[in-house]
Amino acid sequence: MRSSWADSVVNSAAENVAAGSSASNGVVTAAKPTRGAYIPPHLRNLTPSSEPPAPAYSGPSSANDRSGYGGNRWGGPRNDFNQTGYSSGGRTGGWNNRSGGWDRGREREVNPFGDDVDTEKVFSEQENTGINFDAYEDIPVETSGDNVPPPVNTFAEIDLGEALNQNIKRCKYVKPTPVQRHAIPISLAGRDLMACAQTGSGKTAAFCFPIISGIMKGQASQRPPRGARTVYPLALILSPTRELSCQIHDEAKKFSYQTGVKVVVAYGGAPISQQLRDLERGVDILVATPGRLVDLLERARVSLQMIRYLALDEADRMLDMGFEPQIRKIVEQMDMPPQGVRQTMLFSATFPKEIQRLASDFLSNYVFLAVGRVGSSTDLIVQRVEFVHDTDKRSHLMDLLHAQRANGVHGKQYLTLVFVETKKGADSLEHWLCMNGFPATTIHGDRTQQVSLM
Repeated sequence: MRSSWADSVVNSAAENVAAGSSASNGVVTAAKPTRGAYIPPHLRNLTPSSEPPAPAYSGPSSANDRSGYGGNRWGGPRNDFNQTGYSSGGRTGGWNNRSGGWDRGREREVNPFGDDVDTEKVFSEQENTGINFDAYEDIPVETSGDNVPPPVNTFAEIDLGEALNQNIKRCKYVKPTPVQRHAIPISLAGRDLMACAQTGSGKTAAFCFPIISGIMKGQASQRPPRGARTVYPLALILSPTRELSCQIHDEAKKFSYQTGVKVVVAYGGAPISQQLRDLERGVDILVATPGRLVDLLERARVSLQMIRYLALDEADRMLDMGFEPQIRKIVEQMDMPPQGVRQTMLFSATFPKEIQRLASDFLSNYVFLAVGRVGSSTDLIVQRVEFVHDTDKRSHLMDLLHAQRANGVHGKQYLTLVFVETKKGADSLEHWLCMNGFPATTIHGDRTQQVSLM
């Protein structure tokens, strides 16, 4: 009876012949391997023949018997590296493969647009905006200041850089909104700006475009070092809430795609460890809420001494939420360059006296821009007020929901947003609606958004 190690050698030799290795007169010779039937690496990747000879049965193997394919610890020739290692056809993966696998090299930039889109396509409709473009030319715009740069009508009139222009096309932006028409040329000219425009009018792009373009055109020596414990962003964007900060971060990631500009977000209510790791990978634009930024500054993980651009979004809301002391500490008491050295852009939906005071304290020789309200609720929303007793509110709501369900077009149901006074009332109404056949969920302070919207 053939021994187990001989079976292993004959099978490996047969596979070697089937793969095209040389043999003399069809005779294959092999030296007796060491006990344990070690399979050499050059035999592990070979494709076995279509009908390999079956190993002869040599009886039950003992606990210490490591020979043969059935009982040895190797379990046969290893083909683990065929798919991602070194195959006979060349390298298809492995440690140095940039396309995936075990690549531990440079972090690849994630495409924020999902699938690649045709940037050369000419779009006829403006998308991803919250403004009514039917009234585009009727928007009243007021500017004041010395030597105000003239507005533009198209993005092609603005020198933003080729990479940023490609991202604007990917976002399907056809023409600038009123606040963008005026704010972008003012910011590109290096002027401080106070702009007042309603939410949804395109303010995020109005301050992101000049910041990204300015960083792209800046000298390489001015770029902050990466990988250090303390990071030195070139631009700081402050916003009052984590939701708005995340929204600005997502939009800025789209605008900065393939530009080399690194955008990082930092906000409270989330573990700081992951945000610290993101910062250590490098940051050019830091989007942050005031509270978390003060924490990072006190930990000496962020330095503001290289800030060239400062943008405050929804400054009126930050004042309403009591962030003014923290904002003044960030701008006036830390190592941020003073006004006149940095460029400051302050965006707000309103301009109360507090906003005007901030403008005088933070801005230098600034331009004031006020964009009238466009597509306000009185124009686009039908408002109807009905008086209903507390005991009849739920039945009245049910009547409205049934009417809405009956008016659905092509099976598409409209969404309904119901505001209540308390968190307990929201949970009770959610349960009642679900029991009556209307799927519902709640969003309030005791629930995270991830749980609420599942």
